[in-house]
Amino acid sequence: MASPISCICGARLVEEVTDRGIYPVGGGPLIPFRRTTDYVMCDSCFRTYNVRSLMERAETAETIESLEHLAERVEREEPD
Repeated sequence: MASPISCICGARLVEEVTDRGIYPVGGGPLIPFRRTTDYVMCDSCFRTYNVRSLMERAETAETIESLEHLAERVEREEPD
C-alpha cells in the first residue's frame, strides 16, 4: 500500500500504510500496529483515525492507482 494518506483537514497523516504498520510523515522506520484498535492522530487538527479505516483507505487508493496504470498501459498499446 504505497500512497500517502491525508486527514480531512488536508494535512498528511502518514506516508504509507501497510498491513503491519505505518511509515510516519517525514520518513522513519515502520511503526508496527500492536492491535486493531490502534489510532493515528493528525498533528494539525488532532482528529483521530482508527487503524482499520486507514488500511481500507490505503487499499482503495492502491486499487485505483493499479487500475489507472492498467488503463494507461492499454492506451499506449492500442494501435491508432
